[in-house]
Formats: sequence, C-alpha cells, structure tokens
Amino acid sequence: MAFNVPVSDDEKKKSYYKYFMQKMAPGDPAKYEQIKKGPWDNAYAHRIEKRNDLFKPGYLNDGKSEFGYWLFEDGTAMTANDTQMPGVTGEMFDWWFAWHPIERLRYAIWDHDDHYDVYLEDPAKARDLTLSMRERHWGSVHHIWEDIGLGNGPLIISFRKPGELGYDESLMDTEHCNALVCANVRIVGNSDIPDVPVVMTHFLRPVEGGSELRSRFWFGYQIIDGKPVKCIPDGASIPEIAPVSLLNHNVKEFTNLAAILPCVYAEEKDNWF
Repeated sequence: MAFNVPVSDDEKKKSYYKYFMQKMAPGDPAKYEQIKKGPWDNAYAHRIEKRNDLFKPGYLNDGKSEFGYWLFEDGTAMTANDTQMPGVTGEMFDWWFAWHPIERLRYAIWDHDDHYDVYLEDPAKARDLTLSMRERHWGSVHHIWEDIGLGNGPLIISFRKPGELGYDESLMDTEHCNALVCANVRIVGNSDIPDVPVVMTHFLRPVEGGSELRSRFWFGYQIIDGKPVKCIPDGASIPEIAPVSLLNHNVKEFTNLAAILPCVYAEEKDNWF
C-alpha cells in the first residue's frame, strides 16, 4: 500500500506506525457535496468579532453557521467545520497538540496523504513534564509542510493562550468547552503568491459519548493584542480556492483524528521521548 507521505525504515519501527498504515476514516460524503455548493450566505457567517459566540449553547444561526465557507465583501474569507469525536475528551485533545509535533511520523499518522513534516521551534517545551498539556502547546510555533489542496507548501502556526486571542477563558472547562486550541497562522507564499494570514480556532465541547469539535479559519486576519486585525490590503481578496481547499482538507484530517485519537492516547500518552 503506497501513500503520498514517505516513511523511513526507522520510522517503521515506531509503535504508532500501525496508524500510518491503516486506512484513513472517510469524511462524510455529504460534507464534500455541500462544499461544492458554496459559498454560503454571508448573513449566516460567524464573523471573527463574534468568536466568543462559540461558548453559547446549541448551534449558531440554527446550525447555518456551523459548516461551510464564506467570501466577505472586504476580501477576507472563512471556513467552519463540525466534527463529532466519540470517546474523545478535552485532555486527549490538548495532549494531541503537545505530542504530535515532536516528530514527523506523529504528524503523518493524522493524514498519511497530506502531512509531510513538522518542525517545532522549541521541542524541549513540548517534552517538559512539569507543564500541563496546554502549557506545552501555548506559545509554541509549528512549521508545517502539508498539502491542504494548494500544493505541498509550508505553514507557520503560532499557538497562543486563548485569552491572548480574545477568548473568554472563564468559560473553559465547563459544559460549554473542554478544550480550545487557537493560533495565528501564516500560509507561506512564494514569488508569485503572497503569504496568507489566517486565524485558526479548534473549539471542543463535551457531548454525550465524547466531544464535538467546531473549527474556524478566518482568512485575511491575525489577532493582535487580543483584537482581530485585517492583514490583507484593501482591494485584495482571498481566492476562493483557499477556503474551499482548506475546508475539504479539514474534513478529511479531523474525521481521521476523531477515529484514531482515543486509541493513540491510550497507548502513547506517556511516550514523550
């Protein structure tokens, strides 16, 4: 069985290599069909200024804000995805974001078609057993090589403490939220395509039998001093292919993570070195 992402002989000896080799859990075909019908009505978009609305019970705009992509009048864009994660807890989710970037194969088992490499600027922090799982990924910077549908290009993901990105941390670890992973992201361009700034949020909340993940990507923004700042020039627009490609990729990778995370956590939660 051949995959896009290569592995070395040494990586094949790792205990979690079996997750790389197994068939990925398929994304919901209805989601992929729904993406083809977009973009969605901007009246139902979950704007970045309202990002704390994720803490509200139920679904935003009767669910019309929970999945899809939007292209805004000012040239910015966004995506939203909802992933059911049976058996997954907030502790597991925080652990994953501390554990997986330590080495390349850990990132590759998430998506053996598209996740090529990851580099941590401070790997010692991820292995610091005196820190909580959240503290290990808060402030970390991941250099990612993956194909999100735009080619195998780099991303720089600067993870932040939720309060630094304007989220109400007092509502974490309640019935509203059991994990919140957020970052300023830069999709690195080239001589022909400029860098694309993105704000990423993965908001987990407890549901019966596990958790529900609500993901948001706001294109054209960064959070600076706790406030959203448009970081593309007036008159510029995020090309539609960017949110479309990322949403398709997000469905694929998080469907698979939901399937493997409980087992990976049970087997590898103490494997830091």
